[in-house]
Amino acid sequence: MFSKLYNEAIIRLDMETVSPLFIKAAEDSSLDPTAADNTYLAFYKDGELVPVIPGTSIKGVLRSSAEELIKSQGLEPCNILDNKQNCAGILRREQQRLEKKYSAKEKYDKSCPICKLFGSNVMKSRIYFYDAFPEGEYRIGKRKSVAIDRITGASKTNALFDFEYVEYGRFKAEIKLKNFFGWQLKLLLMLFKRINDGLITFGGFTSKGFGRLKIDNIDLELRYYTKPEIPQGYVKKDYYISRNLNGIENINQALVGISINQNTVKRCDLENEQAI
Repeated sequence: MFSKLYNEAIIRLDMETVSPLFIKAAEDSSLDPTAADNTYLAFYKDGELVPVIPGTSIKGVLRSSAEELIKSQGLEPCNILDNKQNCAGILRREQQRLEKKYSAKEKYDKSCPICKLFGSNVMKSRIYFYDAFPEGEYRIGKRKSVAIDRITGASKTNALFDFEYVEYGRFKAEIKLKNFFGWQLKLLLMLFKRINDGLITFGGFTSKGFGRLKIDNIDLELRYYTKPEIPQGYVKKDYYISRNLNGIENINQALVGISINQNTVKRCDLENEQAI
């Protein structure tokens, strides 16, 4: 299904902190006695070390949340952590038993809705998350905390530590979908709403109120590469037709006729997929 390019969706958005954000960096071996015991993850961008929300973190959080959400639509995701029950393990065993190699379309058809979007060990993901970097000023905070014994519920002896985190920041994020179906874009917008409702959080210390974000300034560009006619709202570019939608309300309005159910997630034919 990836040998031919049918469509793409490019989503650009802002992720603004509503509460402090702590995505932990790797263990620090700094000899600086004033350095925090734990600090936030930072990358170099344009020669400056800045905090970052890794694309892998965004994808991981949204995948696990999508598994919960898809169940509410009457659908069942595989157990990605169990090699006997996840799509990759099931497909491998079926191919061995039948002594045949499934095509990409067959693998897609036999996969659960979540693996169809996020991919698996036997099928490429059709959604890509890029690292989100801050735009403009951001603030770094520092706090002291104490480790808690999970058995007694009391604080551990000599377990005081301090950590640095992002007090405030507005991060520019980008998500791309390739050869997507309408229901997959709809699912992503449903996840955005859950983020804004505070039901999806990011990073560590979420039980202390950390990790709430707000998504806004969403811009969606839709591209179709094989449509012979130009639907309403689209413009012809060099070798594709394109449509831009700004704001979550306009995007949701464009998706209002799209459902997530057993019939829509079973579709495999992108050739006849209608432009949104």
